[in-house]
Amino acid sequence: MKTARIYLVVIVFMALFQTTSAQSLRIVYDFIQDDIRYYKTQPGDPIGKEIASPIVGRNKLVTLEVVNFNKFVYAANATYTSKVVETQSDMGLLDVITPLVNPMGSGSFFKALGGTLPEEIGRGGVLSTRGASSAYDEILEAYDNLTDLEASVKSIEYAATKLNKLKYNPYLPTDTIVRMCNYIVGQIFNKPVVNPSDFSQVIVTMSRDYNKSVSDLKTSSVAFLREYDSYASRNEGQFAGRGLDQVVRNFNNEVNDVSGRFNTDYITKQIDYLETVYTSIVATRFKFNSSHAAKDDEIDLLLSFFKLPVNDDGTTSSVSDLNNLNALPKIKEKKVSITVRGDMKVTTSVGLAFPRYQTTDDFINRDSFIVSQPGSRSSPNLGGYVNFYPYTGRTVNLGGTFGVGVPLQDENRNVNMYMGLTMLFGAESRVSLHGGASLGQVKKLGEGYAVGDQLLSSTQVVPVRNVWEWGTFIGISFNISKVGQ
Repeated sequence: MKTARIYLVVIVFMALFQTTSAQSLRIVYDFIQDDIRYYKTQPGDPIGKEIASPIVGRNKLVTLEVVNFNKFVYAANATYTSKVVETQSDMGLLDVITPLVNPMGSGSFFKALGGTLPEEIGRGGVLSTRGASSAYDEILEAYDNLTDLEASVKSIEYAATKLNKLKYNPYLPTDTIVRMCNYIVGQIFNKPVVNPSDFSQVIVTMSRDYNKSVSDLKTSSVAFLREYDSYASRNEGQFAGRGLDQVVRNFNNEVNDVSGRFNTDYITKQIDYLETVYTSIVATRFKFNSSHAAKDDEIDLLLSFFKLPVNDDGTTSSVSDLNNLNALPKIKEKKVSITVRGDMKVTTSVGLAFPRYQTTDDFINRDSFIVSQPGSRSSPNLGGYVNFYPYTGRTVNLGGTFGVGVPLQDENRNVNMYMGLTMLFGAESRVSLHGGASLGQVKKLGEGYAVGDQLLSSTQVVPVRNVWEWGTFIGISFNISKVGQ
């Protein structure tokens, strides 16, 4: 029964260990905060429960996530080496968004033209006629529409510039970059959520407004000049608004000149560029991911981070070949030692054992009578052990043991056998403490004899026999080799 209980304890211990060690490991490293956390995960639970140190079950998966990692600025590489052993900065959104309302000023289109078209003049002279006045108002309206349109395009240009600065900002948390990006573009489009189709719709709308404003400007100018010429031919000499025809002609010439640069193609190009920058940010997972299957006893993880090369325009160049990363400036490293649990180790050791049995009496012939006398209850043995234990990566491991011992002094006993629990100490389990059940031979009187029986003579040998008996033992041993894994 004692042996059965010992075996049951060992089996339950091993089962409990296999259950607790059969876990995958999730490592989350915050690049900006330089903070690392460990989570044990089970099937169906990809997030997992946080643990204090990196431990993974054998043949389970180690997954690595580097968050707050700006892929537009940095590159990363994870190297796994297996061994067998016995304060963030932030920016206010208002600081970014305020200039977007009208970064270049509402009169930027007029200033770009260098025109002198008066918006408020007396309605006497030529403008007193209905046709000329109406045409001139339409010229001003078309001009105002073009001015507003240019202001919108300038805002789009500014937004794309600001998004690029956010994109290549190495200090901002990546969720802040995405949030600010969505806010900026949302302000431009006056929508809380921007969809890819919105960019195409803006191109269509702005192109239509541009073409209509230019067409209205030309049509209104022709109508105004016709009315002006008619009025001037009827009213020779001085009149209010004299010379306004030349101002309108000069204005049209300058509009035609600027239209060679500021046109539907230019508008489309700016919106397309904004869409490209915006999409590159919101569609990017600002994470570095890696994984590794746990096979051996320990895994050394080395995380290396590199600065991407910067182009003349301030952008960075990606590196597709990981072999070329070492040529880049390395900005920092992160090392993690992962313990792999679940492997069953087997070691051998040699040392001492001290078995103890209930039957210890010796039997002698005294004056032809069988007499018993107390023997030693504990006899030191030279013992050899085979120890098995689940690897935990710690300096103390608990497992089971089998052993054989030979008595050093007691000549009345033969070989002893041991089985039980063992506690192993040291990185390579060099020292072991043992305890459990022992099985050895003890001396008992032969069949039909009892203490006090009279023998035939005073020299007759007391008839004894060897009987196997269960006892207990404790022991200490030292590792001399490892015979398997």
